Amino acid sequence: MFWKKKIAVNETINHPSEDKRESYRYQFAEGQGFSIYFKEKKIKVLNISAGGIAFENKGFLQFDFDFIKFKLNIPNFSGDSTFFAGLRILKIDKSQICHCILEQCPLEQHELIHKFVLEKQKNDLAH
Repeated sequence: MFWKKKIAVNETINHPSEDKRESYRYQFAEGQGFSIYFKEKKIKVLNISAGGIAFENKGFLQFDFDFIKFKLNIPNFSGDSTFFAGLRILKIDKSQICHCILEQCPLEQHELIHKFVLEKQKNDLAH
């Protein structure tokens, strides 16, 4: 009957995935992305998230560490987009991809990457 109180329906979004990352990563299209220097070698970033970066191995070893600095090209952002943090290789997979974690990274730096990833996603959806 119309006077009965409606029961609220709480819908949850469930996205089953084998990916156990805490942060969403942005995978660059083939030939896209940007370069950074890690241990004095120029490398092309394959994907990025607020938790870390992946790139092709150029003779690095598991647990190698370096400080990295680069400027993110963030659409619709007028602030300083210079990123600086430590980067450690956690794993090198069979395809010779280095999976790295950001260390000594302040919250503001994590927020820059979140903004970058969001704007890249919005741009991809619009085009």
